[in-house]
Amino acid sequence: MIEKIRVSLWDIFTFFLSGLIIGVWGAAYFVLTNKITLHTFVQMLSSVSTAVFLFFAPLVLTAIGMLYEPIANYFDKLTNFVWSKLFTKIRKSSKEKVKQEDLLRELIENEYLGEIGQRKLDTYHLCKEYVETKQLSTTFMVYLSRYGFYRNAFFISFVSAVLSLCHIGINFIGIVTTVLFLVLAIAMKCRAQDFFSYMAPTIYRCFLIDKALTNKKSTP
Repeated sequence: MIEKIRVSLWDIFTFFLSGLIIGVWGAAYFVLTNKITLHTFVQMLSSVSTAVFLFFAPLVLTAIGMLYEPIANYFDKLTNFVWSKLFTKIRKSSKEKVKQEDLLRELIENEYLGEIGQRKLDTYHLCKEYVETKQLSTTFMVYLSRYGFYRNAFFISFVSAVLSLCHIGINFIGIVTTVLFLVLAIAMKCRAQDFFSYMAPTIYRCFLIDKALTNKKSTP
């Protein structure tokens, strides 16, 4: 039964690795705030057998990531409007990506989707279903999983900035730590948006390549 469980890149990057970061972050928080000593924490880990640790740790960390992911997703959506106003519009590369994506989408809607394309019925998800059903490429899944990871890291960094300011206080160390976490959060958000911008063009290109090859084979 266990060997039949399918693990995707999304599970690894968005759930497991996010859960691992939260676990390490939580342990560091308790140690740094003296709620538990480092020696006691190491003893607790060493008391668990290796077999049990290797089996249950990935499951627990993945479960933590699955519980955390909707919160990070919701927070990301809340910040997207502000982000687009303050950052995306001043990044030339982002403008070029959006322009290319629009050209690819319009080509597909006009040439291949017929009435569906004229009604503008979510071309991206239609092409995504087509590419996934025919198993044309998994490149977009790499982008999607990395987007999910960096989106979660963005929220973790933002929460870390808030907590560092609350616990350390408004002093030199507190302000510097908060600023560093905010800079890290911005970097994570930038990276997440980069991978997000790669997905739609990749889907559209796979769709167009398959259609071009299909038409070539059908031509006598």
